[in-house]
Amino acid sequence: MEEIRIGIIGLGGICRSRHLPGLRAIEGVKLCAVANRSRESSLQAAQESGIPEVSDSWQELIARDDINTVLIGAWPYLHCEASVAALQEEKHVFCQARMARDQAEAELMASAARSSDKVAALCPVPFGLRIDKLMARLLKEEALGAIRYVTVNSFSNAWVDPTTPINWRKDYSLSGLNVQTLGMYIEVIHRWFGLTSQVFAQTFLYTKERPNAEGIMTAVHIPDQVLADTLVGEKDIPVHYTINGVSGFTGDSIHIYGEKEALHYDIDEDILYRVTTGTPEVITPREEERYDVQQWRVEQDFVDAIRKGTPYHPNFEEGLQYMQVVQAIHDSATEKEGLKIVY
Repeated sequence: MEEIRIGIIGLGGICRSRHLPGLRAIEGVKLCAVANRSRESSLQAAQESGIPEVSDSWQELIARDDINTVLIGAWPYLHCEASVAALQEEKHVFCQARMARDQAEAELMASAARSSDKVAALCPVPFGLRIDKLMARLLKEEALGAIRYVTVNSFSNAWVDPTTPINWRKDYSLSGLNVQTLGMYIEVIHRWFGLTSQVFAQTFLYTKERPNAEGIMTAVHIPDQVLADTLVGEKDIPVHYTINGVSGFTGDSIHIYGEKEALHYDIDEDILYRVTTGTPEVITPREEERYDVQQWRVEQDFVDAIRKGTPYHPNFEEGLQYMQVVQAIHDSATEKEGLKIVY
């Protein structure tokens, strides 16, 4: 059994709460070293997480001979450079989502993965995992009839207050074109319905300056709201995205309108409803379709891909596919050309 020896770049909250417990539960997985943004942060993270060593830089960590796998938990600004370097050093890579800051970076990552025989994996979005197999069955059985329209709604009040300071999600240098949950839902839509072929989008920025961590007013480039109309899959299903961070109403949902009936996916409650006569009916996955998101298999799936060669999703090609849509939405909105062909 191949020993998986892991170095971690950017050991933050999600890695500590989700990935480390999952990795520690797998036989033959060893957490070797940490490299955070500073040595002080690295030492603290290593001590708190029980990891024996630290590296003074992420480049130093990737170059270590005792590491064969790199987990990248840093913000998107480092995903491309660190992933490409790790693959070129013949290390397996598990990278946090979102894949990259823009399509160009995603293309570099996908190219490096194609040139490597190592596993290049992205952390999947948890939305929809519990009902993925159920959705696949309903769509295969054509239970809804022809799909006429899909809406993706994500409403947050994170940026309602104009005095709320910029964090990494609003910092263009760290997050690039990623806007709130946009890329996450593109990933879900691609899983269920296929790839995006066309995009028409508008973006809105209501607060153009916010204080940074030092209280200095700083220009904001990441929109507060995205409205995007897309065509998806071989049947050109129209999918509309509303991503809003300045709403008094909060909540996320996906509505799927079919020829025979509709589905309502309450993402906050992780419940799928069938709507036929106006009264929603909960649809429960069959036993063989069940997936416990709280005990997800992401880390095990990654290790199995390394040891057994089993397929892993999303890989870097699938990440590039959703980043192409993020880029097309940005380009359509900023260039006002109206239509972008993605595939």
